[in-house]
Amino acid sequence: MTNLFAIIFVFGVLVIIHELGHFIAAKLMGVRVERFSIGFPPKLFSKKIGDTEFTISAIPLGGYVKMAGFIDESMDAKITGAPDEFQSKSTWRKVVIITGGVIMNFLLAILILTVLNFVQGERIIPTTKVGYVGEQGIGQRIGFQKYDEILAINGQPVHNWNEVQEQFVDNLNSNIVFTVVRDGRQIQLVYQKEWFKESKAEQFDVGPLIPAKVGAITPGMPAEKIGLKRGDEIVAIAGQPIKDWVEMTEVIRKYPEKTISIEWRRGDSLFSAQITPQAFEEKNEKGEMIKVGKIGISYYYEHRDVGPGQAVILGVKNTFDLLALNIKGISWVITGTKSAKEIIGGPIMIAKMAGDAAQAGWAYLWYLIAALSTVLAFFNILPIPALDGGHLVFILIEGIRGRPIPAKIKLKVQQIGLAILFTLIIFIFYVDISRLFF
Repeated sequence: MTNLFAIIFVFGVLVIIHELGHFIAAKLMGVRVERFSIGFPPKLFSKKIGDTEFTISAIPLGGYVKMAGFIDESMDAKITGAPDEFQSKSTWRKVVIITGGVIMNFLLAILILTVLNFVQGERIIPTTKVGYVGEQGIGQRIGFQKYDEILAINGQPVHNWNEVQEQFVDNLNSNIVFTVVRDGRQIQLVYQKEWFKESKAEQFDVGPLIPAKVGAITPGMPAEKIGLKRGDEIVAIAGQPIKDWVEMTEVIRKYPEKTISIEWRRGDSLFSAQITPQAFEEKNEKGEMIKVGKIGISYYYEHRDVGPGQAVILGVKNTFDLLALNIKGISWVITGTKSAKEIIGGPIMIAKMAGDAAQAGWAYLWYLIAALSTVLAFFNILPIPALDGGHLVFILIEGIRGRPIPAKIKLKVQQIGLAILFTLIIFIFYVDISRLFF
């Protein structure tokens, strides 16, 4: 899959699903839909089916559903009182229509994550031993060392790395006590909540000690070309014995576009070949762009089969975990705990993520869509005029007052909302560009 196709696919799915939610809800509630547009004007293509004009427009920053009698960002205040107009409907019907897009985004995320959990099973990293501690990160400041074994977090036993990560993220805003075994002795390491604001690290920056065993293989990458398969264990690279995944990765990164030897074990057999790691550009600790080598493999997970019922439960849980992460991220920006550059991303970053996910495979791409669908739902329900949340506030106020808000007031607030939204879009683009070049 090409990066361009992946970008179009991701944006297309997100926009179509969101607007389809509004469209279906409007139809079910008896509201006439005048236009269903993917993208914003100028119009590129249109076809009228029944009362609705379906259009594809040139600016791919979203889409919209134009309903009869609905004052939205189009600034069309034409209300005649016809029974099929939005304004003629009861409050609860208006709420259903205006939240239709957000609900559809959540349902899409739950569906995707449910299917992924059912098809792939639950991915478990079956260790609590530390294999990597990032320099100048939170983990190093806590005092972690390679080969430490984490027994408990705040007195709660942990049995795998998934639980370690979950416990850490859930307790970021409070002090955390890690019970650790080091060199046969049990010790305690302490994380102080103030460190998260001070640290430049965006994550725990501590990785698990896992074997150099091949999990997924990226199509077209060097690993596939030499015949590596899932379950193979790398034992040596460039003549250097390999003990674990982090060690293997560090060696490969040193040889972008350079041919080196590689040895691996498959069952009882040993294999060897020559491999040329593909070069990728990324920033080092100093912010400088450097080339690093990659061969296109991910580490081996332990898969735990998940039944249909459990898959649905996990799908719902994963979706709300993503929502909670969005809320935390915004709160960090508002409180100054983290900068907008660290947390917020826009179309440019999404395009890059879509391209990267496409290279990693369909499962990664669908997971990205689920994550972004949750972000879109959260962003749209914010009480900002011109967004779904802003319209919802109007509807609820009208329901409480028992009469509509004058059209002139709605239009004026919409204009203010559009100005806020336009400013926010410019800011997000600025953050995207500064992340790429600064």
